[in-house]
Amino acid sequence: MPARKTEGTRYNLHPLTRPVEAQRLQVGDVVVPEPGCPAVITSIRRTRTDVVCRVRYIWQLPHETPWPLERLARATRIPVAVPGEYPKPQPQR
Repeated sequence: MPARKTEGTRYNLHPLTRPVEAQRLQVGDVVVPEPGCPAVITSIRRTRTDVVCRVRYIWQLPHETPWPLERLARATRIPVAVPGEYPKPQPQR
């Protein structure tokens, strides 16, 4: 992976992204709410007007507690990593 994406870490901190409306977000998507801080969506709650996601930074371990991303209006566009930037998680057995 190019150094410009990792900043010397083992993580892809700067994935290629595309803007997606909050209402279209899915569990497992990697959002980039701030540059260099990609986070995986672990759960989503939708209301008539908002979307509330809980996320975990890509460097956090699976047992660490997810934290709430800011409440997003359904039409708000947020950068999401394009397919292929991160491997798909393996199903738990």
